[in-house]
Amino acid sequence: MPKIPEEKFIEIEKLANQGKIKPARELFQKLLDEDPESLSLKLAFADFLLHIDDVYSALSILRQGIKLDLQDLDFRYLFAIAQIKAGRFRLAQKELEFLLAKQPLSLKLKKELGWVKIMQGKLEQGRNILREVISADITNPDPYMDLGVSFINTLDFKEAFQWLETAKGLNPKDPLVLNALEHAKKMREEFERFSAKDKEKIQRMRTDPQQLKTESIQNTLKFAAEQANLSQEDIEDTHKELELAGFNPNFGTFSQPTSKAEKESVEYLQYHQKVPNVERKISPQEFENLKENLLKPRLPFEEAKKILIILGHQGTPEVIALLRRYCKKPPKPLKKFAQMALEECKIFSQAEPGQPIKIIYS
Repeated sequence: MPKIPEEKFIEIEKLANQGKIKPARELFQKLLDEDPESLSLKLAFADFLLHIDDVYSALSILRQGIKLDLQDLDFRYLFAIAQIKAGRFRLAQKELEFLLAKQPLSLKLKKELGWVKIMQGKLEQGRNILREVISADITNPDPYMDLGVSFINTLDFKEAFQWLETAKGLNPKDPLVLNALEHAKKMREEFERFSAKDKEKIQRMRTDPQQLKTESIQNTLKFAAEQANLSQEDIEDTHKELELAGFNPNFGTFSQPTSKAEKESVEYLQYHQKVPNVERKISPQEFENLKENLLKPRLPFEEAKKILIILGHQGTPEVIALLRRYCKKPPKPLKKFAQMALEECKIFSQAEPGQPIKIIYS
């Protein structure tokens, strides 16, 4: 087996640090082509791919490595991290539990397990695990940050800032912590615009286990739908994730776009990226404003799309009624867009659980 010169890895690192990702990746691939059986090279390449957020390519490499050595714990750990990045938290949990059976004292594994529990909607279980990790090592900022982010998501800003400021104290220049603090400040400012009654309602929704589970699965499907040429293994893993969440595995189906309507479905899913804070819940007054604008006869299509995306995440009876009304006679170019907003809204409301979603990817 040929040995990979260390200077090649140094060259890859130098290219990556200079922001020259494409040549760094090409060099990595060239080395792997020269030594396709090298587990250490596969592991390093997968780690590189995860750092540049090419999650599905990393998963492909990691699966190859696991086939060569099922018991390699480094591969299994990175595979768990890749599943987290792919939004498949239940499959990630299974990997982490396998690893913890081998390494029960690993705080790194426990920290990740706490996070995947939170992302499944099991808030207290996940937070308690993170607190245990902190108790075992009070100097590591990572679990403090994860706790802080979990409280941002449930709009408990006092707790969020407490944990995030502690993380910042331990690592003042950590960009993830600084970004989380900035995000928390913006979220708090926005939240303060609501009435006390609306705040209470929104916070209840943000901590409801069933709501959180539904949102988790919705995000899993959306993430998968945004990928090009999803592999059969990733399609199967997404179905497994649905099964583990208690959904029918046919809840999401995948196919290549073959019609204008299907391409519009892709556009709808990708359009979420254009709407800031798309998951937020709106106040009654904002709903009335959006309703008035949506029903204007000559509303620009781009503005209508943004409104439909926001409404699709509300899940309330009045929004469902509005979307049904709009879908009866929408502008022709927005017909499919409006229908998908209605279907998404029904999922968030749980009014029609088990309603199949056809996920289209290009």
